[in-house]
Amino acid sequence: MENAVDALKIAFAVFVFTMAISVSIYMFTIVGETSDIVLQSSDVTEFMEYTEISDMIGDDRIVGLETIIPTLYKYYKENYTVIFMNSNGTPLELYETQTNPNLWSSNYNNKYYSNNEDTRICSFDVDEETSRREPWTGSTDYYKQNLDMFLSGGTFISPSGNGMDYNYSSRAINGWGNNSFIEQYKDKRFRETLGEYTYNDVTSGVGNSGSSSGVTNVKERKKRVIIYTLIN
Repeated sequence: MENAVDALKIAFAVFVFTMAISVSIYMFTIVGETSDIVLQSSDVTEFMEYTEISDMIGDDRIVGLETIIPTLYKYYKENYTVIFMNSNGTPLELYETQTNPNLWSSNYNNKYYSNNEDTRICSFDVDEETSRREPWTGSTDYYKQNLDMFLSGGTFISPSGNGMDYNYSSRAINGWGNNSFIEQYKDKRFRETLGEYTYNDVTSGVGNSGSSSGVTNVKERKKRVIIYTLIN
C-alpha cells in the first residue's frame, strides 16, 4: 500500500514538473514575440517609404567646402538628407557601406543606384543609415566621430568592437582613392540645390493581444534634401 502511495506521489511530482516546464516555454515564446513586435513598432524607418524628390526650393548657388562642411555637421541633428552628385547627374560615391545587405530593414532601398542592394553610398541620411544598421547610429557623438573621420580621411572604429571599421583613406571604402574628402575636393565647387523628399509615413496598428492589426494610416510627408552637384 505504501509503495502505491509513493508511486502516486512520484507520478504527481513528475506531472507538476512537466506542466511547469511547458508553461515556462510558452511564456518565453510569448515574451519573445512581444519583444519583436515592440522593437519593430519602435523602428520609425520600418514604416517610411520614400517616393520622389520634388518641390525644388529657392535658387541654386555655387558653393565650396566652406559651406558644405557645416551643412554636413547638422544633417543628423536636424534630420535632413544631403546628396552628392557628379557633374553628369550620376551619384558621387562617398563611401561603400560595410554593413550586410541581408540585415538591412525590409523597407530600405538604395534609391540612387539601379540595384537596391548596391553598397555604394552617395548621401548622408539618418533614416537610411539606421535602416542599413551603420555602426555610428547609436548616438550623436558617433555621428560626429564618423563625419570627422570621413572628412579628414581617418578611420571610424565601430563602438561595438565588431570590426566594422571605416577607413576613409582607403579606396576600398571611398570612391576616389587615398585622399581625404577635404583633400580631394578642397579646390572644387558644387552647385547647391534645395528641395524636399515626398514619402509615405505608414502607421501599423498593434492590437490588445500584442499582434499586429495591419496598416491603419498612411500620411504623405516631406523631408528636406540638399543636393550638391560637382562642377568640373
